[in-house]
Amino acid sequence: MNIRLKVLTLAFLLLMASRVDAQKRQIKKYQHQIDEAVEKAYPASVRIWGFDLKQNQRNSGQFSGVVVSADGYILTAAHTTSPGKNYKVFFPDGRECIAIALGRIDNKDTPGIPDVGMMKILDKGIWPFAELGYSSSLAKNEPCISISYPESLDQKLPTLRSGRIEEVKNKYGFIRSSCKMEPGDSGGPLFDYMGRVIGLHSAIDTLEDQNFEIPVDIYRKYWTALKQEKNYTSFPENKDTVENDPLYKLIQKDNKSGIYSPKISSSAKFGNISYLLESTLDGKPVKIAATLFNVTVAGHETKQYFLSKNSLVGKNPVIVLNGYRRALKVVQKDQNNDLVLLSFVGKIKGGIDLKPDLDNQPEIEMGKLLYTAMPNGRQLQGVISSPVFSLPKLTSQAYFGAMVVYNSSPVYFSLIKAKSPAEVAGLKVGDELISINGKKISKAEDFSSEMLKFWPGDEVNFEWLSEGILKTKKILLAEKNQPHFNHPAEKFEGGKSIRRDGFNEVFAQDGAVKSTECGTPVFDMNGNFVGINIARFSRTATICISSKIVSNFILNN
Repeated sequence: MNIRLKVLTLAFLLLMASRVDAQKRQIKKYQHQIDEAVEKAYPASVRIWGFDLKQNQRNSGQFSGVVVSADGYILTAAHTTSPGKNYKVFFPDGRECIAIALGRIDNKDTPGIPDVGMMKILDKGIWPFAELGYSSSLAKNEPCISISYPESLDQKLPTLRSGRIEEVKNKYGFIRSSCKMEPGDSGGPLFDYMGRVIGLHSAIDTLEDQNFEIPVDIYRKYWTALKQEKNYTSFPENKDTVENDPLYKLIQKDNKSGIYSPKISSSAKFGNISYLLESTLDGKPVKIAATLFNVTVAGHETKQYFLSKNSLVGKNPVIVLNGYRRALKVVQKDQNNDLVLLSFVGKIKGGIDLKPDLDNQPEIEMGKLLYTAMPNGRQLQGVISSPVFSLPKLTSQAYFGAMVVYNSSPVYFSLIKAKSPAEVAGLKVGDELISINGKKISKAEDFSSEMLKFWPGDEVNFEWLSEGILKTKKILLAEKNQPHFNHPAEKFEGGKSIRRDGFNEVFAQDGAVKSTECGTPVFDMNGNFVGINIARFSRTATICISSKIVSNFILNN
């Protein structure tokens, strides 16, 4: 290589290193901005439902809102409230209070528009509140965040979603953002990257970037009118002056420079990490993603494994590499976390080197930027949406098809559903349940708690008395039939994972991971392995198993 070529090569390498460093600095600055915005916005984002003070009980579905003054004024959506009625409000710090619905604007000629509602906390106190921003200052592609309470997750704490302003004002007067919403988020706040309220969640369409927000300037404009307990069927005559945003020039400058629009990717180099795994499940061919791991044994020998989603790995699993099908062998299963570990013969370049230090895994911090490494090499951006939480076994309960008499002892069957595993096995109404897998069932509540231990596909031994005759039979439990809804929130690409709950320790991220892409790894911006995508739970949430649980499972197989 001549001197000139060496100089040019060195210059190119220095330029690329400089660009990488600049990208890292930009990402770090963006992360800091998001952290500050969340710190300001999170305490004021509230969960709400209707509440009957006389009966002391809930009387409506869940929705969201945001407190915008220390004395307790709350902004929400008109379609969630009725003027003069009472509501219970829950803060992220655990405080609860009662509020009354004030004014709402819902134009009779355009139902659902502008969907503006206000409430006021009745209890005395100084409440956490968020600063009002100005929707007139928004710019296309400006970063924004949502902090609200999706009903499907049913958590006491809100979840975070990040996105961009897709339209500053659409033909209906709404802001459109890519911060995903679903039922329960209605009335929840949309914040700018400074943590100021710029919109309130109103509606969605089928596509995941079709999320419509009520501009906050409408609340500013009709603030005085909205303080009255009144249902406005057109815009009130009484209007307030909306001042100009003192930060308007700064916001426009930031968005023009792209300082808060970095390319979110990591400089970490793992080679090939994610693959598509093929198998046969219930007689049908299925594909599911898998992650390649490297494990050092006895200080020198390296073994490689694939990790994937157990409930979607069937018989005869294979991985396709360079056109060749390589057989995989199941090493270990963790049904509680829906994980399966698979081995193979040979060596594959790449993979994640597993760290044996289980106490030094990355922290799960809401708002931390991350990305998913997809099988096609694509990196899917996301953000950690929640702290660690549990998801009880609901949709993933095993189906038996029988009910017992309430509070009975001995335990008698009160209902046997047609064509259920219970009916096929010969159980009848009035039969007495004796035991399940050898455990004596002496009272009705024992039946429910014992059945929660099982999964679809488990063979369970039942013992019962029928007309004085003792019977014993192994019964194969089935999957529960899932209800189908026609709401746009149920129509996202790829749909929900069939197994998506029954987890003791998970966290949520907002990346749009398809159900067949679960089993892929999640990294933070420093290239640290954070966890595995284990289930697409809903339109707004992908559920992840932490790196600590994954590492513990693999290292102790």
